[in-house]
Order: sequence, then structure tokens, then C-alpha cells
Amino acid sequence: MYRVFLFIILVFVSSCKNNQEKKTENIFFDIKGFFELEAKRLKINHPLVKKIVKQNNQEETKNSVDVDWNVEFALFVDSDINKAAWKDSYKVYSDCFRMLLLAIDSTRRTKSIEIRKNLNGKPIYFRIKNNTKSELYESSEDLVYIPDSVYVIKKNQTIRFMGNNSYEIRGKFLK
Repeated sequence: MYRVFLFIILVFVSSCKNNQEKKTENIFFDIKGFFELEAKRLKINHPLVKKIVKQNNQEETKNSVDVDWNVEFALFVDSDINKAAWKDSYKVYSDCFRMLLLAIDSTRRTKSIEIRKNLNGKPIYFRIKNNTKSELYESSEDLVYIPDSVYVIKKNQTIRFMGNNSYEIRGKFLK
């Protein structure tokens, strides 16, 4: 009986430890959290967006309220640099109205993040530059977001022996 009681207590204690969430504090600005909240907000508000998509000099334009904001902001979310192991990979320059994060570790995909803020400290402008390079492949991304105004995604890929592929997505909020 004593062994059964001890076993039950041991199982209970170990299960409690497994259920505890480990919260990690954001070292830098929470890019992922910001764009996830923006996607939710815009999904609720259904803004009219004029979207221009260019791929290798082919262009298509359409106006829509049915934008999948999680897809549109995926590259922004993927640029999140809040990982404990990366805390020494970026240099931060900041004042009341601007934050600039620059990669000092050349292996990092996200090379720079610029965030401008208004008088209340609310972000009003984002620019993110990403670059990935290997012997066979190079990809660069230039991402800009101005809340409720415009977003721009420029991506250029060069694959050895296959050539260059570039595209640009420009979304303008029409209200």
C-alpha cells in the first residue's frame, strides 16, 4: 500500500513539472507577436486592399477584402529573431522613435530590422532585410510594412544553373 501511494505521488509530481510552461522573455522587439496580432486585427476589420503582384516582369492587380493575412505576413513572422541562442547575434541601436537591429553574426538569415515609432511608442514602420546564401542558392528579401497604409514584399532568388526568379507583392490599403 505504501508503495502504491508513493508511486501515485511520484507520478503526480512529475506530471506537474511537465505541465509548467517555460516562458521566454523577448530579447528584442516581438516581430512574430506583432504580426500575428496584426493578422487577427485585419482579419476582423476586412480592409479593402489593392494588391499588385509582379513576378519576373509579369504583373497582376486586384482589389480584395479577402486577404489571408497569415500568409501575407508569413515572411515577416519568419524574420523573428527572439531566440535565446541569438541574443549576442544582433547589435541594437535605439532611441524613442527608432529601433535598428543589425546582425553581427553573418550566418543569421535576418540581416537588419528597422522599426520606427510614433510619439506614443507605437510601431508605425517596419523594414526587414533577409539574405540566405549557399554555393547553389541565394535568396534576398526586403520587407516593408506601414500599418493601415502599405506593405511590400520583394524577393529575389538565384539558383545556380537555373537562373533568377524575382517577385514583388505590393498591398495598398484603400480603407
